[in-house]
Amino acid sequence: MKKIDFHVHVSASISPERSAQYLSDMCQRHGYEGVGIMSLYYNYGEFCSECNDIALRVKDLLKNSYAFASLLPNEDFALQTKRLMSSGFDGIKLIRGGKPSHHRISGHSYDSEIYRDFFSYAEEERVPILMHNNDPALNWDIKRASKRAIEKGWVYDDTYPSHEYYYSLVDRVLKKHPLLNLTIAHLGFYSENIDRAIALLERYPNLRFDVTPALNIYFELSQYPEKAKCFFETYRDRLIFGTDADSQLEGFARDYNDKKNRITSAFLTGEYGSQQEFEGDVIRPIGLTNDILADIYYNNAKRFLATRNEVKK
Repeated sequence: MKKIDFHVHVSASISPERSAQYLSDMCQRHGYEGVGIMSLYYNYGEFCSECNDIALRVKDLLKNSYAFASLLPNEDFALQTKRLMSSGFDGIKLIRGGKPSHHRISGHSYDSEIYRDFFSYAEEERVPILMHNNDPALNWDIKRASKRAIEKGWVYDDTYPSHEYYYSLVDRVLKKHPLLNLTIAHLGFYSENIDRAIALLERYPNLRFDVTPALNIYFELSQYPEKAKCFFETYRDRLIFGTDADSQLEGFARDYNDKKNRITSAFLTGEYGSQQEFEGDVIRPIGLTNDILADIYYNNAKRFLATRNEVKK
């Protein structure tokens, strides 16, 4: 079965050639045809002005791969997008207006004025956008947050906007721009509120979700496997696989990426009605058929990219 890991990131701390080798090794380990490279200009407190250039270089080095650019602050987003798409990028990656830790630094939500012309242009041209919005609900509770979230600074108190605020934020953007060619990462963190994801998919025909872990989404979906199975079967053509791998895949990073692969695979492909345990957390598989898996692992990413070309014709 063909597979694309459509949500990976490149590191500025190593050369593009080394990043490409790490990702190539990952593809061989897990049977991926290629990757979708998401550039991040601002990550973990550091501004990376060269990350777009690195992403394009890694795309050139890896067969069957795609690159999504980040938008520079203090420069018109719509004009940047025109330039970036003409320079070889396949889409735009958004994070600063909707991930709480980044949002605080940028000071601008996705419904801010600075995004208005960008979303209008992207909607008209059907530019593929992969958007990070929100974080897991448990990140607003220090007692429930994962050790990794705490270490990364992804735990929020009442000085941050609420979890519900970010749900309403994506609603406001889509009401203004209903035809956006948009994929929301990590199932939009709707795994505790899957009915809200369903409502969005029903309302906005171009909307997709990627099912890239945050691992909590699979443990939460496992609380109601029958409903989760129905969701994945009904929206089989609107869900895209990814792992959120960093290109510097060695040591812990490699082990953690392999763990995410094991858990995702267990949930999607394991026998329905069975149960698997991962370090104390329970996965209840939904046992998808091979034709549905082919859509999620490969076909839907290609359809997401093809939408722009269809409009250009």
